[in-house]
Amino acid sequence: MPERALVNSLQRIRLANGEPIALMHNYLPAALVHLSIEMLEQHGLYELLRAAGIRMCSATQRMCAKNASAAEARTLGETRGAALLTMERIAYDDTGRPVEFGQHLYRASRYAFTTSLPRAEPARPGP
Repeated sequence: MPERALVNSLQRIRLANGEPIALMHNYLPAALVHLSIEMLEQHGLYELLRAAGIRMCSATQRMCAKNASAAEARTLGETRGAALLTMERIAYDDTGRPVEFGQHLYRASRYAFTTSLPRAEPARPGP
């Protein structure tokens, strides 16, 4: 993004069965799509991006772990120092333009990540 470009900053709490499981901070270019609190209360972020014609195509993610600060623990219903999974992501649309930067915290006691890797081709013998 160009220096000094305006961004929308969102802080969201993901719930499961009424219980907080993730604290999510998302940043999107302000020129990309108009978002309001009312829209986000009625529709998911990615649903709104799709409705605006933005086709997410790829992302780069980095996952780590950390201990919850006092504020993070309060927000997520954990004890201070509890294990949290972290994820930092840059998502790109089908033109290669970055459309989202996310910093997310997940309760390790309530959340797990599963990833699938493409099937590797068998090694071919050399000539």
